[in-house]
Amino acid sequence: MSFLTPLYILGALAIAAPVVFHLIRRSPRGEVPFSSLMFLAPTPPRLTRRSRLDNLWLLLLRAAALGLLAFAFARPFLRQAARLDFGDVERQRVAVLIDTSASMRRGDLWPRAKTLAEQAIAECRPGDQVAVFAFDGSTRPLLGFEEAAALDPARRQAVAQARLDRTAPTWASTRLDQALIDAIGAIEGVADASEKAGRMPRRIVLISDLQQGSRLDALGDFEWPSDVGLELKTVAENRSNAGLQWLADSPEAEPADAKQGLRVRVANDAGSRQESFQLRWVDGQGNGTGKPAAVYVPPGESRAVSVPRPADGTTQPTLRLEGDQEGFDNVLYTAAETRSDSTVLYVGRDQADDAAGLLYYLRRVFTDTARSSVRVEAVPPPALAQLDRSVRLVVLSTETTPENTQRLKAYVDGGGTLLYVLGAPGPVTTLAALASCPLKEVDEGEGPRDALLGEIAFDHPLFAPFSNAQFNDFTKIRFWKHRRLPADALGDARILARFENGDPALVEKVVGKGRVYVLTSGWNPSDSQLARSSKFVPLLAGLLEPGISAPLASAHYHVLDRVPLPGGDGAAKELVVHKPDGAVVRLKAGSTVFAETDQPGVYTVEGLAGALSFAVNLDPAESKTAPLHAETLEQFGCRLASPSRSQRDPAHLRQMHNAELEGRQKLWRWLILAAVFVLIVETWLAGRVRQPRAEALAT
Repeated sequence: MSFLTPLYILGALAIAAPVVFHLIRRSPRGEVPFSSLMFLAPTPPRLTRRSRLDNLWLLLLRAAALGLLAFAFARPFLRQAARLDFGDVERQRVAVLIDTSASMRRGDLWPRAKTLAEQAIAECRPGDQVAVFAFDGSTRPLLGFEEAAALDPARRQAVAQARLDRTAPTWASTRLDQALIDAIGAIEGVADASEKAGRMPRRIVLISDLQQGSRLDALGDFEWPSDVGLELKTVAENRSNAGLQWLADSPEAEPADAKQGLRVRVANDAGSRQESFQLRWVDGQGNGTGKPAAVYVPPGESRAVSVPRPADGTTQPTLRLEGDQEGFDNVLYTAAETRSDSTVLYVGRDQADDAAGLLYYLRRVFTDTARSSVRVEAVPPPALAQLDRSVRLVVLSTETTPENTQRLKAYVDGGGTLLYVLGAPGPVTTLAALASCPLKEVDEGEGPRDALLGEIAFDHPLFAPFSNAQFNDFTKIRFWKHRRLPADALGDARILARFENGDPALVEKVVGKGRVYVLTSGWNPSDSQLARSSKFVPLLAGLLEPGISAPLASAHYHVLDRVPLPGGDGAAKELVVHKPDGAVVRLKAGSTVFAETDQPGVYTVEGLAGALSFAVNLDPAESKTAPLHAETLEQFGCRLASPSRSQRDPAHLRQMHNAELEGRQKLWRWLILAAVFVLIVETWLAGRVRQPRAEALAT
């Protein structure tokens, strides 16, 4: 027999108290009636035996009661009554998260992280539920809960270690917020088999360098479960780091200025001892070209500089930062910017200088940049001719001839975008022909003069940029007039925005390969305040953006960015993408997005009008390698948990085993019942002993 709290056995020393009380009793055993003793002086009785125990059974019962109580408080248990192994203690559900982002390429961070992950898996008991996840820009399971549960506990650790050996840091950024949310979702997704399993402790073991570039925004809107603890196992690198970031040219820059130099930002760690760096151009073989440019960046600061491009005409040169202790983020890949010229065609009768018309404000939406030029061209309805491929958007504000309607219909069927503005009530035969619907005319809409938008589809790409809380307020845009368009007038069209009274405000209709948008109110001052709103320019630019992706929307992306592919001729052809490591990815005809940007470098797309290139670089956030304080995670609601003592202290684990056995056997209950029974017998016996004395005194 063993005891969970053996010190309480010392309470058995209280048995000495009844023995002492029995020995020091100094009164005679009985009383003898006698005549009057009023004239005699009292003398104490003379004892013949000074140490004699009376009522031995009563003494034994009292001592037994105290001994039973002492043993009960010591909480005894029998080791041979149950098999003592790891399965006897409380089980846990553990998700191990290991960071594989680009910052883990520094020094020996990755080998140390793998060692910590293997230790965390080895410390889990056979009865625990374990899963292993790797995360960077996304979260992916290495060993899921279901797969781990189907494996033998001894096999589980070997499988997890093999999966870790096949894993390596990627070039992606650190989405720590999404990784934690995904891990909690996996933990909560495991069905609890019983009520006891439902109370199973849940824990996330995070193994990461925990750098300040980790994204945590999504945790702000996430409610962390109260029964999930987050245990941090961090790996750190003592060396400082400086990062290199590409900066976009300002919208006011001229194309000629963009060719003079590349605008970049150099950021230095706050604890860095290095403040002088050099920027050098290198060719495809890594050889330096030209004279390096010196950059002075004090610790904790950043500098934006313009680096002249190589004078020898090197194509797609690479810019390298020299003088930094960490080299994983010191290379910036470049690709030649492709300039696109587009045309927005306005078909209507407005004059360009008429502030009461639509054209006046349309001309002020699109501005030329270093990589794109948008020209707004106005033509009256009778003068509309064949549309060429440079026209990316057609804005139609009036009815036109059947011949022109056929031209517009062919334009939309071929993949063009057309915005039809209902500027006045009346016939809409052109719209009916474009949308292939029986609509004949529209009436003036009813409702308040200062109507607002009451319902907006923020999941649509046109309104997606306004989905965040700081941008989704459309209550400052008043509409004085609008035309009533029945909800089902255009067939299977989608209503993107409605007025407060339910009338459609903006409708999208897919026609062939293109789209027709119908705006039931104009942006001219007599119809609405739309043109004076900050939402006006992004909305119209959103209509133009799908078409402006020719030849490429941009030449600079970050790792794991989705690259929109050109439309037009390339949409009907198979596209071939050459990755920086030489791998070839073939895309099906009609593909519009390339998502396999998993490494930095220059990518080349073939199958278009010539080969086009774009550069993919490291996310600048990965260069922020300074440690992130654990208090920051607590501020986002994470419930930090200290490492479990049972995994570090074998003696404490043994104590947990003993407590589990004692809790199941509960021998203390029987000892308490025995003590109560003994006290009942002792009370009965004490009454029997005193009864003869009471009878003698009564006589």
